[in-house]
Amino acid sequence: MPTLLRQIIIYAVVILIQVIMNNYVNLGPMVYICLVPLLVIYLPLDQKNYLTLIIAFGLGLLIDILSDGVLGLNAGAATLVALVYKPLFYPIFQKNNYSKKYILPIRESGLWHHVLYLLIILAIYFMFYIAFDGLAKTTLLVSLIRYLVNILVNLAIALAIDLTLFNRS
Repeated sequence: MPTLLRQIIIYAVVILIQVIMNNYVNLGPMVYICLVPLLVIYLPLDQKNYLTLIIAFGLGLLIDILSDGVLGLNAGAATLVALVYKPLFYPIFQKNNYSKKYILPIRESGLWHHVLYLLIILAIYFMFYIAFDGLAKTTLLVSLIRYLVNILVNLAIALAIDLTLFNRS
């Protein structure tokens, strides 16, 4: 199967999983499961920056619309991730992988690199998301707990989806 078609199908499946989880999986007000950062980091690394930003914004907005969420919240956070995912790739992954078009599969780069990369990306994503979603409505301690819980839960889910969908040959 051609790479582009395969990637479009995987993105559609991940968006479908995201919408189903938003509508049918309720882990309480503290946890928001979001797969948009995973979609953004799998955009091509050699793609023009403006195109990456537009795609990330569109993916986030699509999730906002389909999930009946705050319009623009996922879009803004995804756009922020699109700004930083390329510069973060290079210091985390080995120098001999700089010429790669896509992020490396876990079996090639190692689990530690993916966990670190996803952890930083999720931290940036949820910093924006929680700051604009309800920081003014809750205390700083509650927001910090929500921030940490969201990062850990989403890291586990993102790794599971990463291993099952994106890292298949």
